[in-house]
Amino acid sequence: MKVDPGIKTVNAVYSLERKGTPWPSLWLSYLIQMMTGVQYSIFFTSMWPYLLMLDSSANLSIFGWINVAYSIGQMIATWVFGYWNQRTMSTRWPACCGLTFMAVGNALYGSLPTLSAHHARWMLLARFLVGFGSGNLAVLRTYCAMASSRTDRSKAMSLAAGSFVVGLSLGPAIQSVFTPIGQRGVTLLSIPLNMYTSPAFLMLFISLFSIFLLIVQFEERYAGIITEEEKRDAFVVVPKFDRISAITCMYLWFMMQSISTNVEIISTPLTMALYEWNEKKAVFYNGIIQWLGCCIDIVNYVIISFTFVGKMDKRKLLIFSVLCFMLHHVLTFPWPFFDGPLNYISTGNSSVEDTSISGGCFRRYEWCAHTTRVPLPIYAFSVIVISGFAFPFLAAPLGTVFSEILGPRKQGFMQGLFEFGGSVARCVAPIVLTTLFESSGYLWPTVIHFIMLLIGLVLLIVFYRRLVPLPLLPKTGVPTRYKNGVLYRL
Repeated sequence: MKVDPGIKTVNAVYSLERKGTPWPSLWLSYLIQMMTGVQYSIFFTSMWPYLLMLDSSANLSIFGWINVAYSIGQMIATWVFGYWNQRTMSTRWPACCGLTFMAVGNALYGSLPTLSAHHARWMLLARFLVGFGSGNLAVLRTYCAMASSRTDRSKAMSLAAGSFVVGLSLGPAIQSVFTPIGQRGVTLLSIPLNMYTSPAFLMLFISLFSIFLLIVQFEERYAGIITEEEKRDAFVVVPKFDRISAITCMYLWFMMQSISTNVEIISTPLTMALYEWNEKKAVFYNGIIQWLGCCIDIVNYVIISFTFVGKMDKRKLLIFSVLCFMLHHVLTFPWPFFDGPLNYISTGNSSVEDTSISGGCFRRYEWCAHTTRVPLPIYAFSVIVISGFAFPFLAAPLGTVFSEILGPRKQGFMQGLFEFGGSVARCVAPIVLTTLFESSGYLWPTVIHFIMLLIGLVLLIVFYRRLVPLPLLPKTGVPTRYKNGVLYRL
């Protein structure tokens, strides 16, 4: 009697559906992913003023490289931790290793005022260490994909993507809480605690506490993949995934990370130039804007995860998000009918452009003489409301779609590659964006991102029918490629 290979594949699929999702461990992973997002974004509104306080000769080019250091560290660690996870199926220890690097990096960042020289270089090293530690994000996201059952996959991956993006939004808001401390602050055990260093030490303690929770509370149980025992059976088929669909998802993630970096890197110098905010106002007001945007982010992630919206066709949600991003860039474009040109920093009786006293354009920015000012209400509305819809409706469904395209297999390497694309965006974008901002203002960054969005929209439309979950049960008579050759289901 001949055995139909499809029967054993059906049994493996039913086995997947009977497994339960370990939600307590998933919620712990969400907490750590959120804190990873916070550690990336918490210094974006304050890092530039902090650098100027430590080294008044610093410029945006140096600042760009400091931001790139984080992404270079993350880019390297993504491969390292992804390979570690793929080989050992361990999530706990790669995640703990990453958190240790974060703790060391934040300790160094907070201790910069105690150093006598080369502050920019030490800041670059501190951000590299934190970035390397954040490579554990790929491992945690892989765990969410492999630990969740098929019925919970959409909710689990939406919350995974949402937790990190919420962390990105919370970072500047947390920073703004420390603004009243001021630049001088207080000194404790020879370590200055001010508006710039206090958040770093807070992140240090949170990293150590997260390591404790991972060791004590985390459970490694995988409900979303076919077991090693089942895969030893040559008749259990896990078809090859659609590479074009996977690459499309990677591009969309690259695109979103590039836009996110633009908002985070440029927001402080941009608002100082547009609205003549000094350093303290720029940190405080941008923190408020990010916090309000975070509130909308959270509401949207809750809606996506716990209402009928999460059950909608995720491809339509992705298209909606891209259109929101395009609207944001249209509204924040320096249109000629806006008020202008921009004003330069007031120097009073001095020749020094002191941004701690007065905001505005540096005189070395020639583009300020012919650049218009986006009205503050339009800028705030776009960043808070429109971006508050755009980011969640891309990040949440995209993680789900990418995981479903890969299917019930080990995803450590591919999830690492997915995060690698985002790291490349965060590595390249700060250099390109700060260089363009120095030379031409915010015109060309806006144009470049609009073109990237247009490409993303075209990819979604062209490959719309291919962005679907991996079919585990091939149609009768249709040849399906898998690990041992080609399967014909009769």
